[in-house]
Amino acid sequence: MWTEFRKKNVNMTSEISTEEAIKKPSSFFRIVKLFFWIIILVFIYIYYSYSSFQSKIIVNNDLILEVKAWDTFKNLWKKIDELNNMYYNYYIKNHKPDFELQVWSYKINAWSNIEQTIESLKTPITSEIKLTILEWWNIYDIDEYLNKKWLINAWEYIDYVTNKEKITALSSFFSFIDNQITLEWFLYPDTYNVDSVNFKINSFVIKQLETFETKVYNKILSELDNQTITDLINLASIVEKEERNNDEKPTVAWILKKRLNSNWMIWADITVCYPHKLTSEQCKMVISKYINEKSEYNTRTMFWLPKTPIWNPSYETINATLNDKKTSYWFYLHDTKTWKIYYAETNEEHENNKKYMY
Repeated sequence: MWTEFRKKNVNMTSEISTEEAIKKPSSFFRIVKLFFWIIILVFIYIYYSYSSFQSKIIVNNDLILEVKAWDTFKNLWKKIDELNNMYYNYYIKNHKPDFELQVWSYKINAWSNIEQTIESLKTPITSEIKLTILEWWNIYDIDEYLNKKWLINAWEYIDYVTNKEKITALSSFFSFIDNQITLEWFLYPDTYNVDSVNFKINSFVIKQLETFETKVYNKILSELDNQTITDLINLASIVEKEERNNDEKPTVAWILKKRLNSNWMIWADITVCYPHKLTSEQCKMVISKYINEKSEYNTRTMFWLPKTPIWNPSYETINATLNDKKTSYWFYLHDTKTWKIYYAETNEEHENNKKYMY
């Protein structure tokens, strides 16, 4: 009996093991099958979500989009709240725009989807902007200004207006710049309308030269030889910065001329920074550093005029320098708070003015 019981028990154990063996693979396949369906459902969800993304309204109200120099199509999603980064990047990858993203402002109309939004980036709100070049700016100021407007890279303007080949080519159209080493004082300070999308340095410089020709050269300089013009505007570029009041500029111009004709140094502090290629603001911070430096521009350590003009003077200043007001004065001094000017005939009077001022 014991033998029969053992055989029976062995048979039962064998049956149970076989049943378990059948059940285990079945459970594994069910898990694999479930996982497979989850993946399919995820893909279906992503597919329909992406399809929905392409037609989805991503701009509910009119939006002004500012594009900066560092912006690209890839990071543009950060500027629009409703844009999904993953879907947007996939869209851009598969629908690569056929144009380059330009630095400017764009209007995205309300109820725009992704395709309409990208299309809106082809056309800036307006391509024409106004540039105001101030009277006391030099080429370093102008270059910085254009760079901050995202119109040029730093130093592009400077390189152009000091390029001998460019100047020679332009002199065929503007005789007054013949044999010059810089266009510094011909780049007339004014307000100009320019195309921000298709801005070209040469076109802008030509506009400045044409304005100088119309507003200054044709009016008061056309009868003068080039050397006289150069010396006159060189001095005018100093007067521009030395005196703000147009009524006082003829007197200041006469004082500086008298000093030159008497073999005096001009003693105009504002000339000392120019060889260091600094903007007006930068010069203010370091002018004392260079005040006694010997250079072709420092009128405190050299006789005669600087090597080149140091700013781009206005018509009023050039005319005041040409038609100076003769007086007995040799010195002038400004109240730094009111900018009122105090003249003196002698050095003693000038020193007394200093004591009164400071």
